[in-house]
Amino acid sequence: MLIGSMLIYMFSNQHSKWKSIASKVNITFLIILLIIGITNLSAWIMWPLEKKYSIPIDENSFSGIIVLGGSEEGEISTYHDQVNLDGGGERLYQAAKLAIQFPNLPIIHSGGVRKNKNQWSENDVAKKLFQDLNIDLERIRFDTKSYNTYTNAIESKKLIKLDENKPWLLVTSAYHMTRSVSIFHKAGIEVVPYPTDFKTTLLYDSFFNLEAADNLKILDLAIHEYIGIIAYYVTGRS
Repeated sequence: MLIGSMLIYMFSNQHSKWKSIASKVNITFLIILLIIGITNLSAWIMWPLEKKYSIPIDENSFSGIIVLGGSEEGEISTYHDQVNLDGGGERLYQAAKLAIQFPNLPIIHSGGVRKNKNQWSENDVAKKLFQDLNIDLERIRFDTKSYNTYTNAIESKKLIKLDENKPWLLVTSAYHMTRSVSIFHKAGIEVVPYPTDFKTTLLYDSFFNLEAADNLKILDLAIHEYIGIIAYYVTGRS
């Protein structure tokens, strides 16, 4: 919308009403971006997503651990022959910690994205990480087909055995947990949230925050997630 209004402003006649409207739209957007860039507004928008769930720990209550992919950097990992993770790498870190803490629980790694056939997939990166940490790969079931949260649930269900009828610990980013839980429940998998990869402190630090790039990134994640929650609900996937 902003790009459109800028183009209208640039190419409209000097005295056109559209040029005046475009000018007002541009100024409004710039003011909004300024407010987001210098305040904690984006963190406050993110809070309802991140503070919804606490972290449970009781090994006897669970059938296993499901960790969602999405943090694995397949291309970079391929070229350097080592595990590289993006800003959501806490997902795999926490999954590995739980695997060590609860050595009797099986793990499902859900994420089969491979950008091209010559690069590591999300599963390949995760497998390398578990190997590096001396976690027995026999415990891990790799879903090789999923490419979004909906298929994460569908493909994970295929890997769950009939006698594994206790809830599964679901490890994913805190902001992504609300949508993930509803999708997994819709797919018939009982899960208990284990949120990680927090983007905010969940505390009121101050009104102003001059980390503009971080603020905009947090806002983008939050808006994307709110739209995803609505879209999945409307389409009957959650």
